[in-house]
Order: sequence, then C-alpha cells, then structure tokens
Amino acid sequence: MSDSENNTALWLALLSLSEQATRDWLTGLHNRRYFEETLADHVAAAKRYDRALSLVLFDIDNFKPINDANGHAAGDAALKDFAEVLKKTARAADIACRHGGDEFAVILPETDRQSAEQFVKRVAAKQKNPTVTAGIAALPSADLARDADTDLLINKKKKKGR
Repeated sequence: MSDSENNTALWLALLSLSEQATRDWLTGLHNRRYFEETLADHVAAAKRYDRALSLVLFDIDNFKPINDANGHAAGDAALKDFAEVLKKTARAADIACRHGGDEFAVILPETDRQSAEQFVKRVAAKQKNPTVTAGIAALPSADLARDADTDLLINKKKKKGR
C-alpha cells in the first residue's frame, strides 16, 4: 500500500471510530456523550448571540411493560420506531439524541418555547403507540437539561393522574 492509501485508510478508520463514539448503535441517533457536549456548545452560542434555544426530553410511556410482556426485541423495536419519528419530524438543524434507556433529547436551535411546544405536538401526532411524554425548557433557563427533566416529571405525573 502506498502512503496515500495508508493515510486514507487511517482517516476512514478514525472517522468510523468517531461515529461509533457519538452514535447510539440501536437507534442511529446521537448518544448522550454527544448530547452533553453539543448542548453546552449550543447554550454558549445562543447566549453569546442572544438567540433562542430549546430542549425537549421525551420518555416512552410504559416502556418496562413492553419489555416484560413482549421481550427485549419488542422494546428495541419501540425505541427504533420512536427514533424514526424524531428523525422524520426534526429539522436538519435540530439534534436528536438517545439520552438513555427509553429517554430521548432534541436540541432545537433558533427555537423558542412556543415553537418547541409545536414540535412536541407534531411528534405526538406521529407517535401513537406507545405514547410519549415530553418536557420542555428554553432559554433563558439557567439549566436546560434540569428544567426540561423537571417539566417531564411534572407531565408524567399529570398523565398518571388522569
């Protein structure tokens, strides 16, 4: 192999490793590591340039019973299906991530809270079964992740109260 071919092979291997380090293997979405790093960058940029930024956290409702009743393959299918809904609903600038387990996060640059609420409605309209619960936070929140998680917990309690 020539030096040029070796360099190309090395570059492709590095790209592959980078992709593996930042993608969730099951859903193809970005992973939590990528989410944490990217959210911090987007918050800093949005604050610096006085831009809108929102974060939505989604949790698949009653996920454990899906696994318990139908097996982990059914749970994996539910995760993949919801990831596809996010991919189809998010804009090119939005960053959809698997946050962990049955939770997903979407960073919405240039998006205020009202527009984030519209995004959640579009996702919910496409995601019928299993349903999802969402939590939303927007700048000027001091901690988008914490505030979106708090909103998610409040909304889950409201659903259980019905």
